[in-house]
Amino acid sequence: MVKKMPQQTDYDIVIVGAGMSGCLLAYGILKLSPSLKIVLLDDNPEKLNKDSHPGFDARSIALSAGSCELLDELELWAELKGKAQAIDDIHISDRGYLGALDLQRSNKRQAFGYVVELQDVGLVLDKHLAQYKQLKRLYSSRLTTIEKQAEQVLCQLENGQILTTKLCVGADGANSLTRELLAIPAQTSDYDCSAIIANVSCAKPHLNKAFERFTEFGPIALLPLSDNRYSLVWSVGNADVTRLSKLNQQDFLSELQQAFGYRAGIFRELGKRDIYPLKLIKTEKPVTHRGLCIGNAAHCLHPVMGQGFNLGLRDLYVLAVLISQVEDKQEIGGFKMLSQYWSARQDDHLRTITMTDSMVRVFSNTDWPVVIGRSIALQAMSLIPALSAPIVKQAKGQFNLFTRDQKA
Repeated sequence: MVKKMPQQTDYDIVIVGAGMSGCLLAYGILKLSPSLKIVLLDDNPEKLNKDSHPGFDARSIALSAGSCELLDELELWAELKGKAQAIDDIHISDRGYLGALDLQRSNKRQAFGYVVELQDVGLVLDKHLAQYKQLKRLYSSRLTTIEKQAEQVLCQLENGQILTTKLCVGADGANSLTRELLAIPAQTSDYDCSAIIANVSCAKPHLNKAFERFTEFGPIALLPLSDNRYSLVWSVGNADVTRLSKLNQQDFLSELQQAFGYRAGIFRELGKRDIYPLKLIKTEKPVTHRGLCIGNAAHCLHPVMGQGFNLGLRDLYVLAVLISQVEDKQEIGGFKMLSQYWSARQDDHLRTITMTDSMVRVFSNTDWPVVIGRSIALQAMSLIPALSAPIVKQAKGQFNLFTRDQKA
């Protein structure tokens, strides 16, 4: 049992984790419900240099068309679009086999999505969050204990401070401590691979085209960036990742060229390399009494098709809208509200997680019946565009979230 202490402070919502998901959730809630008191727990120290934050590093993310629409509803997209690079076409191929598929946008007005760099998003979010005085951001703060009570949750920090709240949200990533403290069970499947992430440039222009080339270890993805760069996500076996990470620029690009081919041209330059282990983490139900997890804390997906963050963005948008529809503040985090949330999100979770995991496992399978089957499938989709409709729909992420229907 947690003992009440003099440092106790009351909030409507405690958000644990100040990365992309946590900051966007805080902003979304305050944008729609500006009277609420929110605390954002950041386990990183406060930096005098506001242009840099560990939660918004040099990586990039692909925003689906649907995600851009949600950000537009939250009045963020106008500022971000000028820093984003459109994805107009997507080329999917299977290395060593005949199957290939070109997905082209169906009209000239709407791209499949856009690629944005996390640092740019961080600057825009920080500027908007600074406008809300009712947001308290606690730096160098680590959660140690959560005690669930009937009408509130007690969150104790490492320094002894206790925060009481109606709802505790875990947005602290794949290795979420909040998920553990809220007693939300999760299942983990290791892909025995890692992703090498870096920015690269090629000799010829990318023309807003993205590539997804499947190998036995997963895809090699190239996402178009500004200044004719690509954001590279290269899935490699764990046995080879250390060797590749230590290669000099010329040797690394040579191996990348051999693995990817020449569809994008000749690779010329390489930025900083980061490595992340690839695993599937999923929760059957990321909701508990007065608590829930969003983003990677609820579902950490393989980066194939770039679905992970987009799924999380739909989560936090639905949550922010549901909170704004609560008439009595005491109902925030209550059984009815959280049941509505999971009812709205369950099918999307299952569909997106199943599709991404299935694609990784099918395309990494080297058994000939599977290889022949996927080659035929890719060729069929190439000849009959209607067959690729589910992939296009998932890539664009324009789903009818129930809250958006309610607002109409």
